[in-house]
Amino acid sequence: MTFPSERVYPSSASSFVAKKCETDGKELTPRESIDESRFEAGFCEFHGWFTAGIKSTDGTGSRWFAGCPRCLAETKIKKLFGQSMIPKRFADKNFEAYEATEKGQYQALKSCLDFAQELKTDWFSGKTLLLIGTPGTGKTHLACAVGHEAIKQGRTVLYTTVTRLLEDIKSSWNDKDRSVKNIIARYVSVDLLIMDEIGAFKGISEREKDYLFEVINARYEQMKPMIAVSNLRLSGADSIEAYLEERSFDRLCEQARLVVFDWESFRRKSLC
Repeated sequence: MTFPSERVYPSSASSFVAKKCETDGKELTPRESIDESRFEAGFCEFHGWFTAGIKSTDGTGSRWFAGCPRCLAETKIKKLFGQSMIPKRFADKNFEAYEATEKGQYQALKSCLDFAQELKTDWFSGKTLLLIGTPGTGKTHLACAVGHEAIKQGRTVLYTTVTRLLEDIKSSWNDKDRSVKNIIARYVSVDLLIMDEIGAFKGISEREKDYLFEVINARYEQMKPMIAVSNLRLSGADSIEAYLEERSFDRLCEQARLVVFDWESFRRKSLC
């Protein structure tokens, strides 16, 4: 049977969309779900039938939409993920992929899930997620998992290490087309900022600490959420508090959810 008003939409999205749709376990939307007395029906090979346009009531012709809304949404998500700078190794590190086998790991997973859920209901709460502990315990995995959830909501996310952030700022010193102000604005403007490896850049100068403060303080003032990840202790000598200095650390702590990772490295478990 043919339908004169029907529009068929082969997927023009990338293989990312195709793969996701093929594995999401959802059935194609049936044609019966479309009220064709009022709307034009379109068919997507990945998602099934959808409302493709509004039928004319005055003879001027139907008004058609851009295409399959689910394909469009998934293409937007892919673009947001590409802009997030989440490393390739963590591209598939979601909550489902986190292996929790002991109490502390389950608690860490729950805390990060709760933080992601809180963001859904209030993006301007100014909350911070502090992930502190030894290397290889899953801190970056869970930080990126929160980032994935934010991207699914259409939010902008930016992942960076402190080293990369400072190198980005310093690269502008001899570049007339880039300014420190504009680079800092990039880290402030995104909905969620993930700052990893706090403390790994050992030779941080007072000037560089000032730059970090500008980023943290601007987000603090605008009540934008942050995730701070570090292998350092929380306080005392050689701690994240000493590294950032009191003014920056104090702002991170005001509305922070602290998660301590103190179990064996996942990476070392793979050693033969």
